Amino acid sequence: MNDAELVARSQQGDTDAYDQLVGTYQHRIFSLAYRITGNREDAWDAAQEAFLKAYRNLYGFHGRAAFSTWLHRIAVNAALDVVRRRAAQPPVPLDVTLRSLDDPADEVMRSDLQQRVHRAIAALPVEQRVAIVLRDLQGLRYEEIAGVLRIPIGTVRSRISRGREMLRVMLADLAPASGEGRTA
Repeated sequence: MNDAELVARSQQGDTDAYDQLVGTYQHRIFSLAYRITGNREDAWDAAQEAFLKAYRNLYGFHGRAAFSTWLHRIAVNAALDVVRRRAAQPPVPLDVTLRSLDDPADEVMRSDLQQRVHRAIAALPVEQRVAIVLRDLQGLRYEEIAGVLRIPIGTVRSRISRGREMLRVMLADLAPASGEGRTA
């Protein structure tokens, strides 16, 4: 059954249909909230709040946007509410699965690299961090991000561009020097 059918059944009071929607999106919504809040407990709270708000307001969902876009908007708002209510948290781990083949030194280097990237993302202004997370980590299209954040697509592009530029500057020492690794 697709989202539209599950939403229609949920709007008619079918809680099993809503449970299926939750099952479909729970990992993505938790992951999104985790990357915005930087804290597992806060992410669980934000994700639960998002699903609860979505359920309570399901009657108001008319399908003008995809259900996933609507749910992401609710989740971003819930996560941002958590961030606003508390002090800054430590960097948010990305679920990058970099595995060393056999060399423990490679694993240490990868771990250090991940920590640097986490700190850099966490240091971005919240508007840029959210846009970067939605685009580069959640894989949403610019149009979807604009819908989730309720901002013009040009603003989405600007936030992502500025966020990526800040990351480039913060992580500049990780990029190979110009011309390095090239053969003539």
